[in-house]
Amino acid sequence: MSFRYRDSALSTDERVRDLLPRMTLEEKVGQMIQLAALEGDHENFLQRYHIGSYLHAVGDDVTRLQALNEKRSRLNIPLIFGIDAIHGHCLEDDTTVFPVQLALACTWNKDLLTEVGKITANEARASNLHWTFSPVLCIGRDPRWGRTSETFGEDPTLIALLADALATGYQTAEYPLAACAKHYAAYGETSGGRDSSDAHISEREMRNVFLPPFERVAKNGCKTFMAGYQSLNGIPCSANTWLMNTVLREEWQYEGVVVTDWNNCGQMLTLQKAARSMEEAVALCLDASNDIFMSTPEVYDITLALVREGRVSEARIDESVERILRLKFDLGLFDQAKNPNRQQLLSDTARWETSLEAAQQSLTLVKNSGVLPLSQTPRKIMLVGDNADNVLNQLGDWSFIPGMAAYTDTKTHRADTVTLKAALEAASAEHECEIQFFGDDYCGPFCENPVAQSFIQQAASADLIIFCAGDALKQYGEFHDRADLELPGNQNTIFDALYQTKTPIVSVMVMSKPHCINAVVEKSSAVIIAFNPGAKGGTALTQCLFGELNPSGRLPISFPRHVGQLPVYYNQAPGWHAAISPHYDGISRYIDLPESPLLAFGEGLNYSVIQYGEASLSCAHVTAKAPATLTLELRNSSERDAVEIVQLYCSLCIPGVTSPIKKLLSFKRVSIAAGTTRIVTFSIAQDDFIVWDKDMKQTVCSGEAELKVGKSSKDCDLQSLLLCVAC
Repeated sequence: MSFRYRDSALSTDERVRDLLPRMTLEEKVGQMIQLAALEGDHENFLQRYHIGSYLHAVGDDVTRLQALNEKRSRLNIPLIFGIDAIHGHCLEDDTTVFPVQLALACTWNKDLLTEVGKITANEARASNLHWTFSPVLCIGRDPRWGRTSETFGEDPTLIALLADALATGYQTAEYPLAACAKHYAAYGETSGGRDSSDAHISEREMRNVFLPPFERVAKNGCKTFMAGYQSLNGIPCSANTWLMNTVLREEWQYEGVVVTDWNNCGQMLTLQKAARSMEEAVALCLDASNDIFMSTPEVYDITLALVREGRVSEARIDESVERILRLKFDLGLFDQAKNPNRQQLLSDTARWETSLEAAQQSLTLVKNSGVLPLSQTPRKIMLVGDNADNVLNQLGDWSFIPGMAAYTDTKTHRADTVTLKAALEAASAEHECEIQFFGDDYCGPFCENPVAQSFIQQAASADLIIFCAGDALKQYGEFHDRADLELPGNQNTIFDALYQTKTPIVSVMVMSKPHCINAVVEKSSAVIIAFNPGAKGGTALTQCLFGELNPSGRLPISFPRHVGQLPVYYNQAPGWHAAISPHYDGISRYIDLPESPLLAFGEGLNYSVIQYGEASLSCAHVTAKAPATLTLELRNSSERDAVEIVQLYCSLCIPGVTSPIKKLLSFKRVSIAAGTTRIVTFSIAQDDFIVWDKDMKQTVCSGEAELKVGKSSKDCDLQSLLLCVAC
């Protein structure tokens, strides 16, 4: 029998309206169940739960399960397969591994993020997948949190723009992949950086900081959302009707699919103690308009019972199923959408050029006393540190199938990854230098070996030391939060010993997140922040060291001097009383540490000399009909082409409300050739000054606004201009 919903000539609305009434209650509820294909009896899910979705299946497993579903599904409703393609479709070998999100954020490059999304989408679709649980819109303001590397940093404006660009790439690729904005919302702001604990955040801060990135992607068509694990002000996100219904569904008019994170519903009973029974947990989650329940199989039988008992209406189930069917129709799953040829796709080396470009643009030089670039190559270079040749630590989280096997994986991505050691050794002949490597037996995140005298002698006789330090894969990621942000293992001890030799040190930080690296920054001749730079990170770093690459990265997150100094994000509110003390220096500070971070948001250097001219405004007032233009001249007085990231901040006074010292308004990536000047302009509209007032109403903040433009968030790097905002 041929049903109308099988007709691809009909609109999605028409097809959904035809299919939904044909479905039994069991078939409807089954569409709301997503389970892992890693479990031994996963084939039985098709018949047991009428399951509509799997996660963590790839390639032949997907086609096998889809074929089984066609035989067993009465109405031939296709399955949708989801995967954690976080910085590339990394959970399979031979696929493109990009830098982690935190490293990608250092590029401040929206176009690059869109291209990353497109490549990821095509590769995932080549493995018959349809849906990625990405981008991550969490805000990284506490680096103790294990998942900091998955974020785009600490600023909501930067996060919104980069996440939207990545989601656009996924969904506009030649073979589109449904994007998923996660984790909704404020998952990274839990107490003490403890993964999935409670987050206590006022509505004002939610609307000013944590919700705007999600609002942007929701209104720009991100097809799915994922509810956070944690509770928000005491209410688990998946049961939070203010978050899920009032804001997402009503205010933003979001019509896409919402999926819970892994067993959110079950954890309300077993971990959060927010429900007295699974029946109560399921009812609460249904009330909060969740559509797909990830890895909570009990939801199936309980939901059927709740509907049959009249405690949940079938109309409520229809709301979710309609959204799920619409997603499947829009992705072409009912029409057997063609996927790319995997072998042909992976034979295209252009994808690796993009991975290398992403690594190159992510490298952030934060100190340089003149030792870089290595124009006069040292004859003998001593390379120290396990992270200079550790694929797991270089690629970072979500580069391997999740689980304990990831920490011992010795095969995946090995053929395509170039470590710093490999790249330096390959370049040594051209640069006529000798590379001596001292790895995990001498220095690393897990190494506790003492400093050997022979090691010190080698360091003293070297012309240059490249100290490659950071953390290890097992020391971060989901579940793995850290209270101590010092470099783990013996890395600090080794660095101190190397410094005593007086041999110049270039430090390269391959790590998941900010650490307290005071001594490294103070005593190194140069410092490069690489985070987890992806498969071609070693090549990019070597190019940077030898001057083939002029670094352009800027930090998307601040570095603390000490863990007790947290938080150190740049856009905090004023009001600290410390400045009143007559015993100190009249500025806000701890009695034993400065207020300022070790490294600030937006900070970064290059090898060129870029001079900022005096900024000017086209007019003194901005109105609804008359925007203002800020103009600034940049001059590159060096002999190297460069990319400068010009940052525009603003400070506002909102009557009755404490607002941030400054917040990022906009930024521009500017390419500037050697010996030339460029005019940079920012258009400033009245809408840029819409705020939440004292009564929690959105309004234009009229009056005087202070604009600050320059090369980082630090006051010393900014020049100020005053602009009057008129209603």
